[in-house]
Amino acid sequence: MSAENLPPIKNYPAWLWRVARKIFVVAFFGTGTIIIGAIVFPILRLFNHSKNSFKKAGHKFISLALDLYIHLMSWVRISTYKIDDLKTLRHIKGCVIVANHPSLLDVIYILAFVRDADCIVKAGLKKSLVSVIVNNLYITNNIDFEIMQKDCVESLHNGGNIIIFPEGTRTPRVGSNQYKKGAARIALAAGANVQPLHIGGNDKYGLGKGESLLCVNHQERYKYDFKVLPQIQMSKYQGLSESIAAKRLTDDIRATIESVS
Repeated sequence: MSAENLPPIKNYPAWLWRVARKIFVVAFFGTGTIIIGAIVFPILRLFNHSKNSFKKAGHKFISLALDLYIHLMSWVRISTYKIDDLKTLRHIKGCVIVANHPSLLDVIYILAFVRDADCIVKAGLKKSLVSVIVNNLYITNNIDFEIMQKDCVESLHNGGNIIIFPEGTRTPRVGSNQYKKGAARIALAAGANVQPLHIGGNDKYGLGKGESLLCVNHQERYKYDFKVLPQIQMSKYQGLSESIAAKRLTDDIRATIESVS
């Protein structure tokens, strides 16, 4: 089970214990989603009759729940994190939040940091363990872009934030993906500033695309280092055509995120 760029496993009991802890936090997460769907969401609907009110209450509850979850992962020594400016993310409103995407846990951490965050997620999650949460609260990427953009603009104008990973998929452990223009087009359409984040830390082997649940960084727990970068203001792109503005903004998003070594 050794990984490229990681030394071979020498202590198999320690590796098995690390895998067992990883399976535990995944099972805990799955159990939590069932409880949220069966108990929490019906209660929230009793007190939030409009769609917008329910989504805002749901976003806040999920953020608080994931805040506890990331502390659980730290307690069982699966992962740990540091962030240089949590206050900004706690109080952010009406922004498109963009980041590189090295692991499965990225969105969990960002949702925990941001109290009112919508998110564009892959359509496959509608039939997954988190389907009850995705179907009620988030925007899937299998709908027509104009409809998705309209939903995002509405969420931003209501004071929410949209989390988008411009690469569209998880960043490979070596190299990077091409940045897509969707995040830029949504930000420009809404007139919403862009908040870039850089997600660093150690090797995320076992949390990448297509990697097994039994794969772990067998040397140490997953370490996350979040850097809140300067916001990109939409005033910079006024007077440009839509296509040119989207390209320049996408280039600026990538340059800003990749400016962190």
